[in-house]
Amino acid sequence: MNLTRLLILFFTLILASCDYSNKEARHMNSKFYKEPEIKLQHRRVNGVPFYYRTAGNALNPTLLLLHGFPTNRNTFDELMPMLASHYHVIAPDNTDSDWTNSIDPRKTPFTFSLIADYMEAFLKEMEIDTYTLYIQNSAFNVGFQLIERSPAKIDALIVQNAELYIDALPEKRQALYKNADSDSSNAHLDYLWTISGENDEVHSNTIDTSNYTIGDWQDHLHFVQTEKQKLAMMQLLEDYKTIIQRFPEWQEMLNEKQPKTLVIWGEEDANTNFEGAKSYLKDLPEAELLLINSGKFSNKMFNVEVASKILNFLQRHSSHLHNKENMKPYLDAL
Repeated sequence: MNLTRLLILFFTLILASCDYSNKEARHMNSKFYKEPEIKLQHRRVNGVPFYYRTAGNALNPTLLLLHGFPTNRNTFDELMPMLASHYHVIAPDNTDSDWTNSIDPRKTPFTFSLIADYMEAFLKEMEIDTYTLYIQNSAFNVGFQLIERSPAKIDALIVQNAELYIDALPEKRQALYKNADSDSSNAHLDYLWTISGENDEVHSNTIDTSNYTIGDWQDHLHFVQTEKQKLAMMQLLEDYKTIIQRFPEWQEMLNEKQPKTLVIWGEEDANTNFEGAKSYLKDLPEAELLLINSGKFSNKMFNVEVASKILNFLQRHSSHLHNKENMKPYLDAL
């Protein structure tokens, strides 16, 4: 009888200890959510000082955020804290990383494959074996190459305004892809004009723009200040002639692999049909769509909607997210 009582007491203490540990973990996660620390860090990757921002507990599943060009990591400044409650969030910065001082574009032409090589090396350096991949805008030129090379590492896929279907693009954007190899000088000027025009449209649209930080746009163009940077950007634009040829391959890859996918699409025009987003359903019929009457570049209200949807999506689909039942408080907070 005494032995039985001792065993009951022993297991009671163990259960109490486990419950305390779970409460303590939830407390720490809650504290992390309310006061996330976003750190700017860097590592040397194959000779390049590679800058990135990180937030969240490194023991949590990794969410890799890739921004397009020539935007920078500021794209995710407001999104990262909202995802850091349950994720180790990493946002490499392809503009701050000292690419052109380490790689001379006159000797080594810049291509999206080259950047994918460094991104792959960065993930290896960080010892990241599995992750959810978030690709924004033209970052799909790098992101889809990562999937192609190591599909087993991708736990889930999140796509934001990544234009993979040429027929769904506006005429000016189609011209950028199709004419990049015939007149790269004009393509470069047209590209900068296009993104500047998009920014102007965002702020002249009837959408409430009080949540936008206008000054961020100058930061986006930091990547094309020096002559070497301009040459590198020109070479990336010229690489679109190769990229467009790979669209059918990547579409087929998605169709074959069927990754759990969330497609997020922001458009300024309230009357848009979101054709670019819906085109993904041709190859990913089970993909979820989040269609937002907002710009494709982040703002506060956009980020709240996106973060809420991401957490909800990954709660249901991520195979590496633990304690899924504890997600509701974070979803409610958003």
